[in-house]
Amino acid sequence: MNESQAGSANEGQHPLKLAPAPFADTNDDAFFFPSEQHLRALEFMGRALWASARAAVVIAEHGCGKSYLIGRLLRQIDPRLVIAAVQREQHTPRDFLLDVLHQFGITLDDHDRTDRRRLLERFLTHQAAVGRVCALIVENPQSMHPSVLEELRALTALESEGQSVLKVLLLGQPALDLVLTSPRMSEVFAGGIERFVLTPFSEDQTAAYIAHRMRAAGASDPDRLIPHTLMQRIHACTRGIPARINALCERALACAVVAGEDRIGARALDEAIERLGWQLPTSAAATAVDVAQPRARPSLGRLVVSMQGMPDREVPLTGKRMIIGRGEDADVRIDSVFVSRYHALIVRDGAQDLLIDLGSTNGVLVNARRITRRRLRHRDLIQVGPARVQYLNALAQSAETDAGETLCLPRPGLPPVAAGEQEPGSLIAFGHRAAPSSS
Repeated sequence: MNESQAGSANEGQHPLKLAPAPFADTNDDAFFFPSEQHLRALEFMGRALWASARAAVVIAEHGCGKSYLIGRLLRQIDPRLVIAAVQREQHTPRDFLLDVLHQFGITLDDHDRTDRRRLLERFLTHQAAVGRVCALIVENPQSMHPSVLEELRALTALESEGQSVLKVLLLGQPALDLVLTSPRMSEVFAGGIERFVLTPFSEDQTAAYIAHRMRAAGASDPDRLIPHTLMQRIHACTRGIPARINALCERALACAVVAGEDRIGARALDEAIERLGWQLPTSAAATAVDVAQPRARPSLGRLVVSMQGMPDREVPLTGKRMIIGRGEDADVRIDSVFVSRYHALIVRDGAQDLLIDLGSTNGVLVNARRITRRRLRHRDLIQVGPARVQYLNALAQSAETDAGETLCLPRPGLPPVAAGEQEPGSLIAFGHRAAPSSS
């Protein structure tokens, strides 16, 4: 029997006498593992919707169960709350607003030319006037386009009689902190924002999670199907992240079924790790490091700043966060009226240096392309106002495409353009939409 046959068997009677597939993605409450951190996260989210603060944040690595927590929260929500939940990351600003309107129960055709933000503002203000609490839950806002984040910022800042009319709950990965500390967002959250960090499972919790899922699928003796002696290796490979645990155990079960085995042994687990392309740990000391995520090495990056074509200075990237701008407290100060006070940010992300436009007026160019986010590569040429800044880091020579790179977009309907070709005032960056030139 091959793996596809094993998969079809899962649709009916599981070969190992498990009713549903134990590690499939499901909203069935029987499969919810009530770990301490997940219960505390749910309590935090529920409390945040009634708190006086306008927003709260849950930070977790990809695969830790943010989407599941949102679904569970929505199933248990107090009927006095009016909730909209946005989980799509690839929205245009108008589509984002349309999605929120639809979830608040406002029917609007996709091609309707109504000012969607104004309509949403009127709805929220009316709900606040009659004593209802409206909340917006957004997953992974750190991956949304800056122009969508600007719509989110405007909604979060909306007030009526001095009171916020919308509670916002943001669930994202660690990079979300960069969004929240950007100048435009920090204006809204000047008083601070409450955070909850959802951590992965420990080794003991990983073992308890696997046993719980197996029992929910009908296993009377989970330890026989997946022996406890394998838990150290499973935890090392998965780093205690539930989505990775599910992927590994599901593949290991399939490998065992194909081999005609009635349990997962070391052979089936090793085969599953190999098929997933992960590194097989040699001991417990080999912590969770896989081929896709090698151990980060410290960056040796530096910036060579030139003004008017002449070398001006060299700045080593020694800190985790370095501001480029006109302000006196900038780490890389460029004294020019064409440079914003906080123009751009370079932040360390593992072995990489990320360049992020902080909503500057005149934008940031990298290799003649206007960007809002880019993972820097060796010899990248950055243009900030009149300054030419070359990034040098021999460890950052990867030719891989940066999936998170974000180009500034022209007006709707037009493709991105190269530097020197754009129409004045046509580009959009987070927190700024330049007015068209009148000349």
